[in-house]
Amino acid sequence: MAVALVAVLATDAFAGDPPDDFYARLVATVKQRVDAIVLAKAPKLTPPVPPVPIKPTWKVAKVGSIELGAPLVALAAADLDGDPKAAELYAVTPREVVAIGYRGGKLIELGRVAFHGERTVPEPRDVVGTIVVDGKELVAAASSWAKELRVGWHGKTLTAQHGGPGFLLCPGTRAQLQVGRNHFTTNTFEMRCRDDLVDPTGQPLRVRAELATTGKLAVSVETCPAGGTCAQTSKFELSNVGIAFAIADVDRDGTPEIIVSEASAPYASDSAKVITLGGDEKKGIFKKSFMGGVAGLVVADGDDLDDVPEVLAAVRLAGSTRVDIWRLD
Repeated sequence: MAVALVAVLATDAFAGDPPDDFYARLVATVKQRVDAIVLAKAPKLTPPVPPVPIKPTWKVAKVGSIELGAPLVALAAADLDGDPKAAELYAVTPREVVAIGYRGGKLIELGRVAFHGERTVPEPRDVVGTIVVDGKELVAAASSWAKELRVGWHGKTLTAQHGGPGFLLCPGTRAQLQVGRNHFTTNTFEMRCRDDLVDPTGQPLRVRAELATTGKLAVSVETCPAGGTCAQTSKFELSNVGIAFAIADVDRDGTPEIIVSEASAPYASDSAKVITLGGDEKKGIFKKSFMGGVAGLVVADGDDLDDVPEVLAAVRLAGSTRVDIWRLD
């Protein structure tokens, strides 16, 4: 094919030209045409679009309650079912993954799939669960089971198939539990990542938050200019953070927030606090206390009313398999 291309170019270059100019014109023609091909196939860089700030009203409302049949160990929000309604919630228990929707002003169960196969031996005393959105699937794991589940929708049916062993903490980041313990071999309890946020100028951000067994939450922020290389632009450390936390830009001003629970005893009274990165960690910009423990925090459009993401907190009482979902917006 390369020979044929050179032959065509040579013919075009030679036509009407003196023989002694043939090679010079061949080189010029080849370069011109190669440059044109490269330019045509080069990715089109979209100029950055700065975010448009909003002012949350922070009105607290109980969305509803739902029975899971087992304790909640991980929670995620995603719009995977293809309908135009609000995002679904996906709850991981030691037994199942449960899809939850918001319809007619209340929470309803959309479907559930069970973990199955080989059990983990030995099992940790406290069940550990993780759930990560991976394209149009969810990757869910519970420490009672040797393999994760890859969960998605087939039409209107929630389906699952086995994935690999271990726990997916963030896309591309896997970990194994310390044998018999409720934390990972990296001395980490949990990790969250976001790559869909932007800074005040519209440049893409990558934010990663990792909760250590010391109770300290390390947060790193990278700026990723279009066509360039991501570089760390800031890092933070928060203390006394509970197992439930989330990353978001709730006011859309280009500065991410961390929503955290307290490092309190399991099922004890708890709170959800919104902290702007670089702001006052102790005060935060909003805090809501609960009688029960905060078992999960996500940010998503949970009411199907305004297409504006809200902070959603899953709260449960000691020993309860029923969770209350609260909206903080």
